[in-house]
Amino acid sequence: MSNSQFLIPNGRRLGVVLAGVAATVLFAGCEWLLGFDKTPPTCQITSPVDSALVNGVVPIAATATDSIGVDRVEFYADGALVGTDSSSPYSSSWDASGQAERSWHELCCIAYDLARNKGYSDTVRVEIVGVGQASVYHGELEVAAHGREAVQFDARTGDTLAGDAQVASGGALSTLLWLDNDNYQKYVANQAYTALFQRDTFTQMSMQQTVPATGGYYLVFVNAGNAVVKCWARFVLE
Repeated sequence: MSNSQFLIPNGRRLGVVLAGVAATVLFAGCEWLLGFDKTPPTCQITSPVDSALVNGVVPIAATATDSIGVDRVEFYADGALVGTDSSSPYSSSWDASGQAERSWHELCCIAYDLARNKGYSDTVRVEIVGVGQASVYHGELEVAAHGREAVQFDARTGDTLAGDAQVASGGALSTLLWLDNDNYQKYVANQAYTALFQRDTFTQMSMQQTVPATGGYYLVFVNAGNAVVKCWARFVLE
């Protein structure tokens, strides 16, 4: 028998060749997977919330997910691109300094995945307010039958509490109360109390009252009826 031998090329060269083949296979595999990925990513603005009161430079935050990977998230205000972020947590900002007070604006984001699919968030609408304003409550309230919902806030002497509420469904609200902390505790204990403001049996109301002293306060929405009442409320301190 002959002493034949299998000759192996230089070991380093063979290693480079094998590594190159593996990388090519891996790259081709990724390209193949990306080519079949038709599912867009999901994204959602988490801050500010819908109907928020904003002014100045507004921070915007969002979440985005995808089965393979998120490439970037673009942020838009009134349809104009205001920022891009390629790493989680995704965020940007919008300079609203030049916007008119009481004007409404729309924020949204678009997420792109590695296969170039894109997913759109819901639109968040925000309202511009003066620098001296602070939000007490802005949004929808659902008050159970024979129930109540209370909104707690802090205020300073001389502040003005202003706002309005409108019933969307369920009939009428029985009462809206503005109470300081002491009288709120009496109210929930079914004791005699004195309200700073009270409006009874309404589907729409508005108020503007001066805060008498620094401290904690409550707005209480009362439903004495037999059906759930949904209302839209907006109250600010100025």
